[in-house]
Amino acid sequence: MTTSIRLPRATPAEKGVDPASILAFLDEVAAGGLELHSFMMFRGGAVVAEGFWIPYGPDRVHMQHSATKSWTAAAVGLAIGEGRFALDDKVIGFFPDQLPADVGDNLAAMTVRDLLTMRSGHLTGISGGEWRRMGGSWVEAFLREPVEEAPGHTFIYSSASSYMLSAIVTKVTGQTVRDYLEPRLFRPLGMGPILWDISPEGVSSGGNGLCCVTEDVVKFGALHLQGGVWDGRQVLPAEWVREATRNQVEEVWMADLDGKRFRPRDPSERSAADKREGYGYQWWMTPYDGYRASGVYGQQCVVLPGRDAVIVVTAAMRNGDRRLMTGLWTHLIPALAGAGPDAARLQPELEARLAALALPEAEGASRSPVAAAVDGRRFVFDANEDGVAAIELDFTADRVVFSLSDHRGTHRIESGLGHAVEGDTSMTGNLLHHEYQPDSLRVIARGVWRDERRLEMTWRFVETAFCDTVTLTFGDGDVRLDRRVNTNAGPLERPTLLGRAA
Repeated sequence: MTTSIRLPRATPAEKGVDPASILAFLDEVAAGGLELHSFMMFRGGAVVAEGFWIPYGPDRVHMQHSATKSWTAAAVGLAIGEGRFALDDKVIGFFPDQLPADVGDNLAAMTVRDLLTMRSGHLTGISGGEWRRMGGSWVEAFLREPVEEAPGHTFIYSSASSYMLSAIVTKVTGQTVRDYLEPRLFRPLGMGPILWDISPEGVSSGGNGLCCVTEDVVKFGALHLQGGVWDGRQVLPAEWVREATRNQVEEVWMADLDGKRFRPRDPSERSAADKREGYGYQWWMTPYDGYRASGVYGQQCVVLPGRDAVIVVTAAMRNGDRRLMTGLWTHLIPALAGAGPDAARLQPELEARLAALALPEAEGASRSPVAAAVDGRRFVFDANEDGVAAIELDFTADRVVFSLSDHRGTHRIESGLGHAVEGDTSMTGNLLHHEYQPDSLRVIARGVWRDERRLEMTWRFVETAFCDTVTLTFGDGDVRLDRRVNTNAGPLERPTLLGRAA
């Protein structure tokens, strides 16, 4: 799933970038144990540095989470440019047949502009983690939300506002945002397949759910860096790019996320770290007069017009961990000040470092005498919150197939013992994966015996930020199952489950 047309490449020094500063950034990432999946820097019309931490790579799509919002904004800008609606059109005017019985004054006053700037008048913001478990119409759910304040004033971050923008584009065009953008944006930029989740009512999820390769994120940032122009063609309206990427909201405070809702802190409890530089139309403002499309767990597309640069990262960071952005500002901004005197000497070292990037793997044995005793054995579980009914293991010389039966059916993951195996699975994981639960997930799985009775499997869902560690501890006729994840908007581990041999 690679990008269909590759961007030009150049060395950092050829575009006035210092390789020493990029090396310092990589040093900080390694020293801090930060889980990055990809990194690309674009400057002066070319990619000057790129790295992928194995098993991630340039041809793998990666979920962008809330960085998706900026792509939805591009669809809004195109539709407005085509005269399909206007910034100050009222939201309720698009959905006359889905309105609640009582439409209050605040809901009636809400405009497209209010959705774009996250000033809808709601007191709490909705995370995708709340709606992904919900059937029915998300539009109707939004319109039923109490609008306690007059719109257009207070910032409250909400994926629901972005979803409504997507629904508006679909209402006026008859297409999902993904299909609407295909001939207008994806194809002109030579992007590869762009995947985008669909709501129960057939609308691109808007605030999240877009997956693409890292280079296509770079292209998206470069398109905005270039004022909407690509290969001499005005792909996005220039005026829209200017307005979308300038500060529209001066007072921006981040709220606390409990996995489902963004809840503002009491003003007396806010700290300087909670204040943001500002917000445009689904773009965050940044230091150094830039802006960024930003997704949870470290998905970043940073555009720096004054430095003619775009920096893109995919990652699996914990909520609230600021080390990635701190390292970016500390090292990569100075990198853009010009190549140092050692640039030519350091270039081979930089290339070698970028080519050798890899995520660490758990150490352990590939065999245990317990394997023969539990091979083919079925373990059953009492009723539990996870819905796990039974598990079964089938061992070969160098692999194990783990089968789990739950409320959704039976799911299998094949793990290499001491080595990785790639495949697809339907394994349930929503409670650890910010409520994402597609029918099929790409997984790279590896197992090791931590000791004779403890099998540890690593399930890396390689098109997402999530990586689960599943530990089975075998007793005499029973098993303990523990499951945890590298990052999540909610809990990072599930309660231990105790099973007995059937």
